Amino acid sequence: MLPIRIITLSLSILLGACAAFPGDKIAKIDKLPDVSQYKEKPKVVVDLKLFRGKPNDANAIEINQVQPELQRIATKVLDDSNLFESYTYDLFQQDQADYVVKLHFYNYGENGAAAVMGFLSGFTFGVIPAAATDKYTLKAEVAQNNQSIYVKENQDELTTWIGIWFIPAMANTPQKAMDEVFTNMIKDALNTMIENKQLKYAFIPYPLRVTI
Repeated sequence: MLPIRIITLSLSILLGACAAFPGDKIAKIDKLPDVSQYKEKPKVVVDLKLFRGKPNDANAIEINQVQPELQRIATKVLDDSNLFESYTYDLFQQDQADYVVKLHFYNYGENGAAAVMGFLSGFTFGVIPAAATDKYTLKAEVAQNNQSIYVKENQDELTTWIGIWFIPAMANTPQKAMDEVFTNMIKDALNTMIENKQLKYAFIPYPLRVTI
């Protein structure tokens, strides 16, 4: 029987030897449209959530613990793009906004297969690499006056490998890969909204919200 200290050290190396890779299911969006020429930009409330489950699944569970990370990723995209006059994550400010932009992520994957591979990897001390693929759907929606005016979905995935074979690829951390996947999904959603003219801009001061 192996000493506890050796087992602990081996497992520490194994768990640290992981690499994650984006699925690249969406074309890379390097830059969002330039709206700097407009004098009037929309004010938006961003409804940002992550659910465990598939879109339109009544049993999908919201994962509140990831909200700070989601906001960190989304904030960087929104600040860098300058698409909006202002934005907030406070849903109680919808009455002061021109639009509500809903960005709802759904996470699902091959949990059964991943569990089996994890068992094999653990008991062979990382010689057999284990893989777990998380699939993501972003359901992006634009709402105005409590009415949905646009809905679009995009999909991507993230595969994480665990095993000593992946020690050289440890620069591809799960955090880095997740940032890349979520950032590109948000950019793709915003880019599509603007290309389809679902968000209004004006060259002169003009009310962008239609009051009913």
